[in-house]
Amino acid sequence: MTNSHRCKVKLIGRSCDHDLCVPLTRAVPPELRCVDADPAGYGGGGGATCGCRVPEHLPEVVERELRGNLQDSRRRGYVLVPAA
Repeated sequence: MTNSHRCKVKLIGRSCDHDLCVPLTRAVPPELRCVDADPAGYGGGGGATCGCRVPEHLPEVVERELRGNLQDSRRRGYVLVPAA
């Protein structure tokens, strides 16, 4: 059985930031999971009005950040991802 959760992510750009919920196929610690009421959260390849661009392959970027910086993400309460 595959664990699937939506992970809290903050996309950070030069002049703005965006809260996202990114679906992942790996297990996500409870404190980093989006709740059901949270919106889906992102559109692939698009940019926000402030100019932030969602990184290509966002789920893979989030999973890599979780592997490398899990404790920092847990402390913050979200996974930090720089805009593309």
